[in-house]
Amino acid sequence: MNSIVETETFKNRNGELLFVITHVPNQVEQKDAVILLLSPGVKMRVAPHRLYNKMADEFVNQGYVVARFDFSGLGDSEGEIEEDLLADFYNTVQFGRYVNDTVDAMDWAERKYKKNRFILAGLCGGAITGLLAGQVDERVEALLSLNIPVILDGSNQDKTKYLTEGQLDRLKKNYLKRLFDLKSWLRLLTFKSDYKLLFKSLIRKNKKRDSEKQQDNAVDSNVNPLFEPAFMDWIDRSKKMLLIFSGSDRLTWEYNEKFATPNKDKLDAINGGFEVHVVDEANHIFSYKSWYEEMMKLSLQWLKNDYKLG
Repeated sequence: MNSIVETETFKNRNGELLFVITHVPNQVEQKDAVILLLSPGVKMRVAPHRLYNKMADEFVNQGYVVARFDFSGLGDSEGEIEEDLLADFYNTVQFGRYVNDTVDAMDWAERKYKKNRFILAGLCGGAITGLLAGQVDERVEALLSLNIPVILDGSNQDKTKYLTEGQLDRLKKNYLKRLFDLKSWLRLLTFKSDYKLLFKSLIRKNKKRDSEKQQDNAVDSNVNPLFEPAFMDWIDRSKKMLLIFSGSDRLTWEYNEKFATPNKDKLDAINGGFEVHVVDEANHIFSYKSWYEEMMKLSLQWLKNDYKLG
């Protein structure tokens, strides 16, 4: 094996034991930084389709110590999740629920491995957690973000109200494909279809101009108010970010229409500091081999050529 796999627990600031699996290189020289893979949510330290297990194996082959741990209330860690609905739980994650656990994990890793430089990496909820944690801890030098959310979830959110143009286009195409599908007509006639969503995608006004999208984001918006300040803080402090998105994921459209377009002038003025890539056709979790391989190729290239840490 190219690594030694260690399992143990450490205490967070609330006295809860958090379970961690660490992959330590044993056949290549170790880098100066530790990579923390942050849980995307309820899929814990493994992530969907064992994504984090596969990523850890590739990172450790490059000489990185890699740690995967369960946040409080998840997996094998102590703690409780009090929210009844998943959307409400994700809302708390998007507001920084696990920032303190991430800082505590860095404290533990620094004590154990004598390294104080960190790359935070994660899918979805793990990505936004990493962005917010890097705002409060100088040991964080880089973020490897997979499908980072720029919006807020929640059971009180009307999801049809804030659909992006990209989402509406995709929905319209899907509905039109089903015109000659008997099962789809049966759902429609038996009141099982989402009529609000159906009519919004098929019967809508002309696409909004960029200026109108900016106004939508300023007032009555589901954009996470913490995202832009955290992003710009990273840029101001010269921390590096790699943002990888999936071509078939709504989070890609949300990033573009709710953050990148309204902030185009600001982002265009930035000289380096962050990169954005899209893996065409990929789903949220990069489940196909070709999607995963392209995502990892981008990640490893960034670590080796662009980020140059260790």
